[in-house]
Amino acid sequence: VFLDTVGPAEKYQDKLKKIFPELDVTVRPKADSLFPVVSAASICAKVARDRVVKDWKFVEDLGDPDAEYGSGYPNDPKTKDWLSRHLDPVFGYPQFVRFSWSTTQTILGNKAAPVSWGDEDDDSGGKSSTPSVLSFFSAPKDASQPQSHRFFQERNLKPLLEF
Repeated sequence: VFLDTVGPAEKYQDKLKKIFPELDVTVRPKADSLFPVVSAASICAKVARDRVVKDWKFVEDLGDPDAEYGSGYPNDPKTKDWLSRHLDPVFGYPQFVRFSWSTTQTILGNKAAPVSWGDEDDDSGGKSSTPSVLSFFSAPKDASQPQSHRFFQERNLKPLLEF
């Protein structure tokens, strides 16, 4: 298994090898430029994502939203324009938009109603309610699987735990 890193490569590689000891796991920065199989997977993922973006059906009642949202990538001028025009000052955006993008956060910060999150205001030094990235790579704590995102359910995609 070859993976592009989302953080410290060695740390993720060690973690994944512990979870999947039967697999030969390689985690590297810029893996798509080092390993042809990762390049191919990256292209396949981009083509699939582009198709999903192009054919997106909004589940929210937005009236008749225009589909001129460009590529859907945050550095695309058409996407930035669409984000500016389709911001609800209270609710933000439809689920189509990644709220984690800095572009989205900037527009929300400048144009949306201010929000104060109670768990972020807690200065008691308690544990953060935000899960660590590593928690997504750990084995389930019990036998029940967490429910996957609706995007995956609608496409009948299931997590692969064994080869």
